[in-house]
Amino acid sequence: MTGMLKRVYEPALWFAGLLIVWEVLVRAFDVQSFILPAPSVFLVRIFHDFDRLLLQGAITTKLILYGFVAGTIPGVVLGYLIASFRICERLLYPLVVFIQGLPKITLAPLLLVWFGFSDFPKILLTSLITFFPILVDSVAGFKSMDRRHYYLSRSMGASGWQTFWRFQLPSAAPNIFSGLKITIVIAVTVVIVVEWLNSNNGLGHVVLRAMDSHDTPLIFAVLVVASTIGVFLNYGIVVLENVLLPWRRGVEDNA
Repeated sequence: MTGMLKRVYEPALWFAGLLIVWEVLVRAFDVQSFILPAPSVFLVRIFHDFDRLLLQGAITTKLILYGFVAGTIPGVVLGYLIASFRICERLLYPLVVFIQGLPKITLAPLLLVWFGFSDFPKILLTSLITFFPILVDSVAGFKSMDRRHYYLSRSMGASGWQTFWRFQLPSAAPNIFSGLKITIVIAVTVVIVVEWLNSNNGLGHVVLRAMDSHDTPLIFAVLVVASTIGVFLNYGIVVLENVLLPWRRGVEDNA
């Protein structure tokens, strides 16, 4: 618990200090708000437009979670297949790497043509971008299991499912959760960018409307809200990891 609190309040203190320096410099050099607003300006704007930002933030968060789950499940499954079966590694992994090399953000206009202004293209693009990091961490995690444990479990009569559930998945779980914590933050960025390119709602759409009206404080307010969403989602995964992998919590607290 002490380690967790330390990881929370130290970054918070640094962030507060940054905002204070930012505020002082903007005031000292008399920087116009439409160029670079002071923290006090865009933080007040959050409270002023709280209902609007809350509604649009909820829409964005829903898409983040949908896209994140849609990328995570096939990433873990395919990671297991690639790590466990040589033929899958030879046939599928090069194809996945090739697809990962495609500039997927540029697919947004095509998805707009194909599917219109619905949620599906935003979820699809988010899942595509979050899929590969999860896949890589899953492959590394499943390959990290001591093969002696695998052979021992099978020699003791364990079924394939029992071996997976009792040995392979617990061995891969730390790597998978490491990928999840990184990927959820990527998903926040992707959804907002896609909303900016192709949406009638969400935080990305708010940014687009703010740009049209040169409302820089609102843009910064959206950035703060988006960062807050990312922090809470990341913390949620940390909590889930501590619940499902209690032995990891002791290791991290001692680190």
